[in-house]
Amino acid sequence: MKRKLMPYLLSYAFLFVSYLIISFIMAILFSFMHVSSFIYQLLITFFSYLILVVFTFIFYKMVKEKPLIHGMTLSMTYLIIQFIFHLKDINIQILIKPLFVFIIYYLLYYRYTKLSEA
Repeated sequence: MKRKLMPYLLSYAFLFVSYLIISFIMAILFSFMHVSSFIYQLLITFFSYLILVVFTFIFYKMVKEKPLIHGMTLSMTYLIIQFIFHLKDINIQILIKPLFVFIIYYLLYYRYTKLSEA
């Protein structure tokens, strides 16, 4: 049980710490320089999707058996966590976009590794 849960816990710990570090750096940076809200939103979106891609890559490297099932489970748990965080202002776009990024990236990476092994 511990061997199956460890990749999930380590991946979510990486996600949490990465978001904290990026938000801390951005808060310090933007307190000294003023940019438009469009640029600010663009940077937040870029870094959040970049962290999601790295998060998926780290998880895929840790899971050795049944990676597709674990990848879909990871995507669904991320969707549930996002749903809980955005419960007051539910926006389908906020919930579905990262889920599709997860699934598409995970499937592409899975296919790429299977083709490179053959």
